[in-house]
Amino acid sequence: MALNFNFLRLLVFIFSLVSFIMSFPTTTKAKELDYQGPKCSEDRTTFNSTYQVNLITLFSSLSSKATITIFYNDTIIENKDTSNAVYGLFMCRGDVPFDVCGDCVQSATHVLSTECTLSLWGMIWYEQCMVRYSNTRFFSVPKTEPFTPMSNNFNVSINQDIFVPLLVNTVNETADQAAVSLNKYATKEQKVTKLETIFTLAQCTQDLSVGDCRSCLGFAVGQIHECCKGRRGGRVLLPSCNVRFEFYPFYRHGVSKALAPATKYPIMESKYSPDPGYLSHQCSNNQPTNLQKRLTTLLSDLSSKARNSNDNEFYMSNVSNNFFGLYLCRADLPPSLCADCIVNATNRIASECPTSMEAVIWYNHCLLRYSNYSFFRTMGTNPRFKMMNVTDYDDYKSYYKYELWSALTKVAGEIWDRSDRYYTESFVLNDVQRLFVQGQCTKDLATLDCNYCIHDVIETAIPWCCLGSIGGRVLYPSCTLRFELFPFYRNGTDDQPPSTTTTVKTGRSRAVILIIVVPVVALVLLLSFCCYLFRKRARKSYNKTILRKNFGHESNTIGGLQFNLSIIEAATNHFSQENEIGKGGFGQVYKGVLPDGRHIAVKRLSKSSTQGATEFKNEVLLIAKLQHKNLVAFLGFCLEGQEKILIYEYVPNKSLDYFLFGLLLFPS
Repeated sequence: MALNFNFLRLLVFIFSLVSFIMSFPTTTKAKELDYQGPKCSEDRTTFNSTYQVNLITLFSSLSSKATITIFYNDTIIENKDTSNAVYGLFMCRGDVPFDVCGDCVQSATHVLSTECTLSLWGMIWYEQCMVRYSNTRFFSVPKTEPFTPMSNNFNVSINQDIFVPLLVNTVNETADQAAVSLNKYATKEQKVTKLETIFTLAQCTQDLSVGDCRSCLGFAVGQIHECCKGRRGGRVLLPSCNVRFEFYPFYRHGVSKALAPATKYPIMESKYSPDPGYLSHQCSNNQPTNLQKRLTTLLSDLSSKARNSNDNEFYMSNVSNNFFGLYLCRADLPPSLCADCIVNATNRIASECPTSMEAVIWYNHCLLRYSNYSFFRTMGTNPRFKMMNVTDYDDYKSYYKYELWSALTKVAGEIWDRSDRYYTESFVLNDVQRLFVQGQCTKDLATLDCNYCIHDVIETAIPWCCLGSIGGRVLYPSCTLRFELFPFYRNGTDDQPPSTTTTVKTGRSRAVILIIVVPVVALVLLLSFCCYLFRKRARKSYNKTILRKNFGHESNTIGGLQFNLSIIEAATNHFSQENEIGKGGFGQVYKGVLPDGRHIAVKRLSKSSTQGATEFKNEVLLIAKLQHKNLVAFLGFCLEGQEKILIYEYVPNKSLDYFLFGLLLFPS
């Protein structure tokens, strides 16, 4: 009897684990989430213990609630056995939408279930959420250990005697607001200089009292002062609360129904424009007497490489004695436009900086720099060129500033690990507007230096407090970043300028064309319509024949349940592996979407299955008569050639009892 009980518990555990794993997010967005931790206890349970089963149940419970609330706690106890009780909660950042919260919590529970498999307590922090569990009850009890301090890589340029008191005061004011708010969350923005603002955030778990929340945040503020002095950002993560400050808008600021204001340029450039588009240059002041010949040799080599190579996007040169130079073209441009830009750049920099030991010049299409010292594989952030609309701070733009920061950070995370050090992406801002972002590093930079360069642009060069509109660029010697509300880059080699065609100018020519074209088009349309009707009638007749052959007089009652094979193939992407959700001796089960938007589960009987036409017919007739609100809805069937297919309503991510009884509809 004990053996049977243990086997049953193992079976329940396996089904619980499978059900939980099936709920894991597999989208790119979920995979890209970064986390801190997890922290797992050294005290452990055993495999398939009651505690582990309860823990898996807890994770499923938390994941299911994360799409409807940003805070939730739960206790899992089996048969009133408090010795194996599991207590857990999640908290999403106060500005996070439910769908983002759901993805974050599912990723967090996934990581905890794999990396803290048998630990009695665990905790993990993400950018958007945190999840915590324990074998002891911790609800409504403030806890400050263990804590994780994190500081920004960049230093502030402001006098510390002025900045530190301002920071501490601002974070404390934010903590005061968070403690008394209903959702225990608050943010604040404070001007530091004319073009710089600090953004602060404080949050507690919602089970804490006002006093306990403020006490927890007070401890966190003290740790901020210790860990992040002199830095341009930092955070402290505790089990019951957290605080953070940055010089960029890392949280959402309400919801805006207005369109994002676009930066206006004197001339709106086209992504197909052949004009290199001069922007700016910088020359050093040092003027050696023997420079001219070496500079001419170097610039000639750079220009020659750009003109005479089909792989001319990036090039480094040291042909002249102790003189170094490189150029970088935008990776979306054809070689001919790259060559035009470099020729323009070498000619202009030779005339603008004829006696300078160092210089850099930027165009829309390229950049070029040289120096008397070797700067290859060395990140350069100065001199720099910025083109943005800087204005007085205006609160209504805060929402789009977060969206802009989020998009730039996403692009920065993609550039540094790519071999071409180049990445573009467009992002939806609202129902009307899209944001287009392009980032690039010189190819000689190491991956970490490229990452550091782009993040330096985002965190130090963009005046986040004072962006009057969306649209601008920041250009360094080693990297560039641009963002606009219009497409300014090309999408691959197929994105070419539209061809121009000669228009017919005379009225007689137009008349002749209309006389010829209109009847031809009408005839083609008429023939196409006739073919469509003929094929539709033939298909309908064929389907009726198949039904009568296999179902006899029952065919009249189930005719409306018959699906064409082509519809099922389209819904399941031709039964692709990505759509497969299960298989057994009977065949495979696929998920799919019908043209009307209904999600379906498709049971495709194996051609080697022992089930024949008679058994398939009986199964269809039986299931069609067994429709019930507590059973998965049977939608229909397909019987064409050797294909025998059953179509059900697809209901994902249900609980254990659903999977146990739901499987009865898919017998092996």
